[in-house]
Amino acid sequence: MIRVTRRVWAAGAVGAIAVGTVGFWSKPPAPPAAAETVAAPVLATVYAQPRDVAETVVLGSGQTLSELLGEAGVGSVEQASLMLVMREYQSPRRLRPGTEVTLSRWIEDHTLRAVDLQINADSALRLERDEMVGWRASFRVTPVVWDTVTVAGVIEDAQSLYQSLLELDDEGVPIQDRIGLVTRLARIFEYRLDFLHDIQAGDSYRFVYEREGRPDGTARGYTVLAAEFVNRDRPFQAVRFELQDRADYFDPEGNSLRTAFKRYPLDYVRVTSNFSWRRYHPVLGIYRAHVGTDFGARSGTPVLATGSGVVNFAGRKGGYGNIVILRHPAGYTTRYAHLRGFARGIRPGARVEQGQVIGYVGATGTATAAHLHYEFRQHGKPVNPRTVVLPSAEPVPEEAREAFDAALRERTRLLPGPSVAAPPALVALAQPAGGAARP
Repeated sequence: MIRVTRRVWAAGAVGAIAVGTVGFWSKPPAPPAAAETVAAPVLATVYAQPRDVAETVVLGSGQTLSELLGEAGVGSVEQASLMLVMREYQSPRRLRPGTEVTLSRWIEDHTLRAVDLQINADSALRLERDEMVGWRASFRVTPVVWDTVTVAGVIEDAQSLYQSLLELDDEGVPIQDRIGLVTRLARIFEYRLDFLHDIQAGDSYRFVYEREGRPDGTARGYTVLAAEFVNRDRPFQAVRFELQDRADYFDPEGNSLRTAFKRYPLDYVRVTSNFSWRRYHPVLGIYRAHVGTDFGARSGTPVLATGSGVVNFAGRKGGYGNIVILRHPAGYTTRYAHLRGFARGIRPGARVEQGQVIGYVGATGTATAAHLHYEFRQHGKPVNPRTVVLPSAEPVPEEAREAFDAALRERTRLLPGPSVAAPPALVALAQPAGGAARP
């Protein structure tokens, strides 16, 4: 079920003119007989002849705007005039490959009338010929309006969240929205749920999000305001709350949904070898402890720091090959081994933030193929990163509790109906102050 609570559309222009037929007589016509019926004027549709013809070309990689215009038949003198007026708004050198350039020419003599450059998804620069000044430029920005959209659904047999959202029988949300929202929801709940392995048939979800809608129905960005995912009859709730220095997602008690560590050091997870105190080593041919988790990935895949900390070691270390060791608060350390190389600035003593790229997947050291070996240690002792209870991030500060409660109440009410698995406290928050259920 998808519901759009507000949407703004642009009115289209009518491209036809209705006119009445006109008759010419040599003398005034005789008045009709009393029994005759005067026919109503017949309306005809007249289409205006187009004034110009337009051609759209795309700026190629390594290609300059001058080269593109030259290939399109624009002379050097005309190019110089265009560049001169264009530089007041946009440097031609800063145009990116893939920029669409539309050239409009008069039909009569095929001279250039206008050039439109699509700077980005929301703005375009028009260069138009002016009889008085030669060329003039104007900047056009696409108006956007905030839409609030609610979505609810149930995971069917053998479905993922991605498949469930794509297969919802509703046109309220474009397909591009649904693809982007899967990623956002996965990131919101990534510290509490494993969307690759924990989801099962019968799980349900509901959420409300804002988007910046364009007149053509597309959207520029999405912000999830509140969400709930019920996994195996256990509800997980999230509400977005903006603090002075950051925006984060919290549960109804004000606890951050994030933990001090991400569960995985890669965006896309494929576990090839689990944590084990006794595992057969494919290179050494013996059984020994494997005190980390191996993730399969292509060589060169970015490796992310699972938590904020300081680089304790970055270099080559025996069978680990190229390895980064990060030191975190409260006695935690993490290790990222077999790297092909290190990210810029990764050296002992450097400060890194959670989610920052610290290196790239490789096959250095004792490795049979490209993969990442990841270890999570507490006070020097290895622990299984997939099962350990990770420390939570900071909750809502006490001085912001009143503002958080107000945001929680407002945004929870927007959810499309209370979940059967929601606790009474959350259901109460979804009701108006008088206690009556929202219609």
